[in-house]
Amino acid sequence: MKRLSIVGNIIINGISESSLLHIGDNSVIQPRSRVFAVQREVATFNEKEGNFDLYPIFSREIPQPPFLDSVSMSIDNLGSCIQVGQVRILGISTAALMQVGNTRVIDADNRTKNIRQFAKPLPAKPKGK
Repeated sequence: MKRLSIVGNIIINGISESSLLHIGDNSVIQPRSRVFAVQREVATFNEKEGNFDLYPIFSREIPQPPFLDSVSMSIDNLGSCIQVGQVRILGISTAALMQVGNTRVIDADNRTKNIRQFAKPLPAKPKGK
């Protein structure tokens, strides 16, 4: 059964990096985000950087939860509308979704590789702390 989505007010400070705000029904949503960040104390550049294939995290298969087909479900739609009064959100980021409505399949994928390089070693922490 398709339903009408009614939203009184949505306040979102920011949406970024393959994220979505969706009001209404949808069949498939597939947001993606691939991030590779190198932070250096001294700016030096290596032309071989930025290749996702060099880092296994970007090619590794993401495990999927098992699908159990012996699910018993009872749905009682007490009307033809999904009604939301007000939603306040600070931020939606990195392949995330805020939705009012129905979606059959959501397949969100974010992979992040963050490298920090310092010019000199960090000082050792004193023992006992």
